[in-house]
Amino acid sequence: AYGSDEDAAFGLDPETLQLDLGSDPIVFAAKRLDIVRDLFKRQESRALPNDRDYAVLQRSIAYAVSDAWRAVGVLVRQVGGVRTLRDYPGSGRDPLQPVPAAVQRQAMDLIAKAVLTTDALVLSPGLQRRLAPDFLDAADGVGPPPSFSLSQQLLGLQRAVLNYLMSDTIASRVLESVGKFDRPADAYQLSEMYSRLSDEIWSELARSQPITQARRELQRDHVNRLSQAILRPAGAARVDARGQMREQALGLLSRLDVAVKRRSGSAADADTRSHLADSANTLRLALNAPMQRQGV
Repeated sequence: AYGSDEDAAFGLDPETLQLDLGSDPIVFAAKRLDIVRDLFKRQESRALPNDRDYAVLQRSIAYAVSDAWRAVGVLVRQVGGVRTLRDYPGSGRDPLQPVPAAVQRQAMDLIAKAVLTTDALVLSPGLQRRLAPDFLDAADGVGPPPSFSLSQQLLGLQRAVLNYLMSDTIASRVLESVGKFDRPADAYQLSEMYSRLSDEIWSELARSQPITQARRELQRDHVNRLSQAILRPAGAARVDARGQMREQALGLLSRLDVAVKRRSGSAADADTRSHLADSANTLRLALNAPMQRQGV
């Protein structure tokens, strides 16, 4: 029941966190995300009195997005997490206890639902037109205050999630956790995590749906990260992580090629077609690059 500042900021223990209430961080994060979605929903029908300005709507949505950041921060710590106990020998407890695979999958489910699916944190066009800025906030600045962009706010959160989960640090933690299970098959596998990310981010491919601008931004970021891992892997990158990244790139390229052919005869949704073709081309160039790779 103890953790230092260093444990909270840099440690492996997902229970050593700040600002989470209760004995179960997963339950806490899930409840906060439910509150976020409820707050979004209530702003859609919120009636403002004549003596209030529209800025209150933007402040409410901005607060909800900030709360989503905090909740997701709790969830990502579960992936590759190891509970660290400061027990002396004889307590009957091992000092290092990896998070069960079921708990890590539950965290990934909540992350996907909160920030990676097509319907994560969406606002109607009507509400977006009412998200006026507070002009008094820019009274001492130059020019009008910037407009509030939910898509950019959400993209920032999505990029932070990918930056964390696709990092060499988390890959190493997940791989190291496998050896701490009596049965390695009971551990949460790196291949499962990467596949889950790819499936959620590219869910439109299976349904032949048009891809919105916000989703194209997220998907492009995912492609860029895969390409970077193939072309310029860090010297300390784990072998299995590098191999899994390449497998993910190959699988995604195959799916993209099919999607491009399916849409080649359609004049509708040119942005989606060009996005898919460009993403496929990036992966193909990265996989076939003749240049010498770093970290070999």
